Amino acid sequence: MSSAGLLLALDAGNTDITIGVFDGPKLLSAHRVSHRTEDEPFAAVLAALTGSKLLSLPWRGAVLASVVPSLDVGLIDLCRRVTGTLPVVIDSRADLGIKVATASPQRVGADRLVNAAGAFHRYGGPLVVADVGTAITVCGVDVGGTYLGGAIAPGITMGRDALAARAEKLPKVPLVAPDSPIGQDTEAAMQVGLVLGFAGLLERLIMATLSDLGETPTPGVYLTGGQAQLLSPHLTVAHQVVPGLTLDALHLLFERARG
Repeated sequence: MSSAGLLLALDAGNTDITIGVFDGPKLLSAHRVSHRTEDEPFAAVLAALTGSKLLSLPWRGAVLASVVPSLDVGLIDLCRRVTGTLPVVIDSRADLGIKVATASPQRVGADRLVNAAGAFHRYGGPLVVADVGTAITVCGVDVGGTYLGGAIAPGITMGRDALAARAEKLPKVPLVAPDSPIGQDTEAAMQVGLVLGFAGLLERLIMATLSDLGETPTPGVYLTGGQAQLLSPHLTVAHQVVPGLTLDALHLLFERARG
């Protein structure tokens, strides 16, 4: 273990809290807990850390990105209890290494900023980064590292759950790729509509963002988030799936904050 100690990285999304533990640049442990179904999400985070047998080791600090304000106070206290220090909180005021050029930078979700900064520092610009989770977000960064904004749409899980809740005869189907674009029963037809439909939505948003960037060289396209692997095979636009982008970006932004 690094003599400086471990880093706790927390990404609180609309459905899950993603937990990463770093030893230097190496990701030692990653967990995901739901705060929608857990009675006590903070206990679930502690349980995940306890299960990884890391709580008793020395800690260097913590970094937090959250789009769920109701969890912020509890997560900040949790970081203090685990690491002995208050976390570096990532928002538009943090040292992101990119410029945020939206109408209201303080209203841009921390997850969008973290992913955009992480992708820019790893790959350079111009770029499009899409986070495919509870919501689908697509963001554009120009060649000079300016975050220009993007799009937000419902995610595939949200679409599936809305169908099941609003239509009495439609079940909550597993989110898997259909065998054929013509579903032979209700479940298969829903999977076609969800997977291919949301892949089409995602591709249209990516293509529109690429067109508006209008940069040379051609921007790179990077996908992350829990449903990225599901939709990726159904996209025709060239792209790269980067599963650990958000946690790696939090590690990078912690290092920037600490100089």
